[in-house]
Amino acid sequence: MVCQLLLGSTFLFSGIVKAIDPVGTSIKITEYLQYFGWTELCGFSMGFAWALALMELGLGVYVTMGNHRYATIVCASLFMAVMTPLTLYSALVNPVEHCGCFGDVWVITNWQSFWKNVFLSACCVWIYRHRPMQASFMSPMLHTVYVYFVLTVALLLLFWGTWRLPFIDFRPYRPGVSLRSDDAASASADVDYVVVYQKEGKQQEFSLDNLPAEDSGWEFVETRVSGGTENHIGHHDASELVLFDEEGEEVTQLVLADSGYVMLLLSPDLSVAQEYVVDRIEGLYEYALQHNYPFYCVTQRDSAAIAQWHYLTGSEYPYLYADKQVIETMIRSNPGFMLLHDGVIQWKSHLSGIDVPQLSAAPLGQSHYGEVLTVNRLSRVLLIVLILLLPSLLHIVASMLPRRLQRVFRVLARRKAKNNRL
Repeated sequence: MVCQLLLGSTFLFSGIVKAIDPVGTSIKITEYLQYFGWTELCGFSMGFAWALALMELGLGVYVTMGNHRYATIVCASLFMAVMTPLTLYSALVNPVEHCGCFGDVWVITNWQSFWKNVFLSACCVWIYRHRPMQASFMSPMLHTVYVYFVLTVALLLLFWGTWRLPFIDFRPYRPGVSLRSDDAASASADVDYVVVYQKEGKQQEFSLDNLPAEDSGWEFVETRVSGGTENHIGHHDASELVLFDEEGEEVTQLVLADSGYVMLLLSPDLSVAQEYVVDRIEGLYEYALQHNYPFYCVTQRDSAAIAQWHYLTGSEYPYLYADKQVIETMIRSNPGFMLLHDGVIQWKSHLSGIDVPQLSAAPLGQSHYGEVLTVNRLSRVLLIVLILLLPSLLHIVASMLPRRLQRVFRVLARRKAKNNRL
């Protein structure tokens, strides 16, 4: 029973974390696909993220509740038979910083992930050999209803996290966090970005002040960090934010030192940014001009994507460049919006979630939009736990209640009989 609960709860935890932040999971899947050269599958990474979250949640419920024992443990064993060698390869070769098993909730190394999978595989073997000893907590009919209930909750979280922002934000760029720090100053002092271009199948790195001409045949691939924070990107530290202007000058402290409000339009990749929010962006930019709020579009340096975005939107706001992975850590939607005040994140949102006319009704200093809009993460965690556990608790109460009532009725009947004899 201990192995059953450990294996099942691990699947449940991993699945719910992936359901909360499907974009983060898809980013990690994309990194693996790119490493193995399966770039044609990168467009399906979000679908893979959804499938992985639902699969782990389904396995977690079936293993924990102890129904369909043979089929469940076979499926769980097959899943671990795939994931364990993959994590061993990741530990040996280190193709990505960390596997993302538990997202940003609990960042573990590739070796830790491998030994975790070894332990879970051992649990699978133990459970398979002792299937008759598995505890069953629900009848098959109630278990089926509960599975559909959990998957419905997971789908709601997946929809929320894909088309809005994660229901619970475990990343460092949360409202109330100050982006000013001694770490940020020291990190930006010795960090540099290189831009990777490709020509005739060969890739080459260029510094920001020595980029190839657009008509030279070089095609943009990505930006990479080189320098002080290169080995810390996977830890998602807020001090990793380093900004460069269009001339390649580092302007991080200049932007963060502003004691007023600063508006940031964030896009990890403008080539695939959602265009239907252009009107909202223009409304925000006009509002910023009206009240003299600095407004920047923070994206990775990709001249072709920026030119296309400028052509489609007619944008006039200035651009700042940052590492793509850092921007993806700051915001999950593409594009997204973040408001700073005195270097502190006030709030952030996907563009569809901003009521621009209402925001523009007054200066930020006279509106609730200018205040820190924090979300209590603990309350949301407890809400999800309560929702997932409530059917089980109701089932336990419902199964115990008749027995309790029978005992009460027996005691009352005995007392009544005793009084009648007297």
